[in-house]
Amino acid sequence: MTTLENDHAERDDPVVAVGRRQWLDAQRNNAVRSHTTRHRRERLWSWTRLTTFLAAALVWLLPGLSTVLSVSVSGVCLLLFGWSVHQHRRAEAERQFIYRLLTIIEESLHRFGGTVTRIRPPDKVAREADSLNRLPPVLAAGDVCALADQERNDLDLYADPVGVFGLLNRASTAIGSRRLRQILDRPCLGVDRILARQAAVRWLSENPAKRLRVMAAAAVLRDRDEQLDKLIAAIHQAEAISSPSRSRLMRVWSIVTVPLMFWTAAKVLGGAYGFVSVVVFLFLINTGLFMLVRRELKRCLAPWKDVGLAAQGYLEAARQAALDLPTETELETLRDRFKRVLARGSLPKLCRALPWADAAGPMHVFMNLAGFYDLHVAESILKVAVPNREALLAGLSALAETEALTSLACFAWEQPVTCYPMPTRDAHLSIACGVHPLIPPDMVVPNDVQLSADTRVWIVTGLNMGGKSTLLRMVGTNVLLAQIGSAVTARRMSWMPLRLMTDLRAKDDLARDESYFLAEVRQLRRMVMPPDDGQILLGLIDEPLRGTSSQEHSAASLAVVRHLMQSPHFFLVATHERRLTHLATGVAANYHFGESFRGGETVFDYRLHPGPADTRNAIKLLEREGYPASVIREARESLGEQST
Repeated sequence: MTTLENDHAERDDPVVAVGRRQWLDAQRNNAVRSHTTRHRRERLWSWTRLTTFLAAALVWLLPGLSTVLSVSVSGVCLLLFGWSVHQHRRAEAERQFIYRLLTIIEESLHRFGGTVTRIRPPDKVAREADSLNRLPPVLAAGDVCALADQERNDLDLYADPVGVFGLLNRASTAIGSRRLRQILDRPCLGVDRILARQAAVRWLSENPAKRLRVMAAAAVLRDRDEQLDKLIAAIHQAEAISSPSRSRLMRVWSIVTVPLMFWTAAKVLGGAYGFVSVVVFLFLINTGLFMLVRRELKRCLAPWKDVGLAAQGYLEAARQAALDLPTETELETLRDRFKRVLARGSLPKLCRALPWADAAGPMHVFMNLAGFYDLHVAESILKVAVPNREALLAGLSALAETEALTSLACFAWEQPVTCYPMPTRDAHLSIACGVHPLIPPDMVVPNDVQLSADTRVWIVTGLNMGGKSTLLRMVGTNVLLAQIGSAVTARRMSWMPLRLMTDLRAKDDLARDESYFLAEVRQLRRMVMPPDDGQILLGLIDEPLRGTSSQEHSAASLAVVRHLMQSPHFFLVATHERRLTHLATGVAANYHFGESFRGGETVFDYRLHPGPADTRNAIKLLEREGYPASVIREARESLGEQST
């Protein structure tokens, strides 16, 4: 396989001059032209190899040529045939690479501008293969905060049809997809770790041509996840032949006996039938020797069958990454892992040996009995895999890490509004013009959030459908993106890394005999009694304890929020309970979403305003939807009685 350098001679900073969309369009046009050129070259070399092969055969049919001349001309034609085969394979590999590059560019164009769509298929999310867990980590994890199922559900991480993961994921392999999922499920808590990953993502985002080439090389592994899993398992299981001395003697013996068998067989065909006994004798000896090692060879070779294409794809991805990744940021570590695999020659040698492991049929049986075929193949594979096991697995882990980082870089590059947030060690959270990435850019309304040691709690009120829940999810999603080292969908953001907890969508659980209210109580308890580890918590609560009667709901909500206000943690509380707005003194503040009424319709501006909400819309919604006048009248009378 081939690796391509900057094929069209573009710079890696063209976006400043002509804009990102125009740059992508230019890349697509260049790729289309390059694919056409390479396709023509591939066809030319295909015809050349056919022509030279036929010429080597037909020269013997020409009359009047001497044997010496025929041999000479045929030899030259065969040399040209070999060269043509090499050039044809090279042209084919280059054309396939350009085709994959064009595919990656088309995917970027599909997502460009923040279009809410999923590029990679959903089976990458559901895949539960443990292959990634069998790979050694290549980058330090640092302190992390594992998200619970509650946060995953509340923040739509794996929602259908498009969740946060679906929006981010651009990995071509299952291990890359699973690595991205690990990163998303375990946001970082350390400032240095966040900055380190952020620097790697930023480099990949700011060098789009190199990023696209690295992604195109990895795309050769699409739809080869089962083979890649088998390759990882085979590398783990690789063991040297139990008796090296016996193996060495048998291989030396086969080098002697196999030519001798062919020589004696030629004698027999020439009429010297006395050599039949020699051929039979040698064949029987070799058969007996092979039967001694047959079971062990079967055990050694079985894991390596049908993994050649995955190994070849791994090789191509490693070569391109070693070529394009920089000698800076954490990407240098990944580049070194790839170069180590390539410099030792382990992966190229393994790729050359693996196709021989797929032999089968009667001829395979004969070659085993005559010359220990499987023994030679097993030795050629294991002498590479066993001593280089750690390097091969580390390279695969680097591939998964690279795919996760390129996914985050694509998100940063393709969104219309992003920034790289600044993590600090001062307790605060500041988001300017923050939006939710799962809302289409033409529909989203930005809002600001400011939490600090002086104002740790925001009580957010407003009418139904006004934007309260969306605000909480916007804050949670951007904090999560920030803590995995990604860009965020905001103009500016700074924060201290926070432990993230949510109570936005409590659900009953019949299997656990857990009612809706009990589920909510248990989710809130995590915030009321958080881990005593000194880590500041960000709690997002949508209508606390709404699963009980109105009087108990009010009393319990007041008690819980008062308790939360006494803690050092940060909270955003969305509520319809007006009594909670009376708590907004000291460390708590009131904010609300406004609305207006036009032509009998409620119109929301989805913008956050200071102070509590002073309007209600439940009865207006009943009236708008055509409920009977008696129902509307009785509701208003009941509301008046409650107010008095």
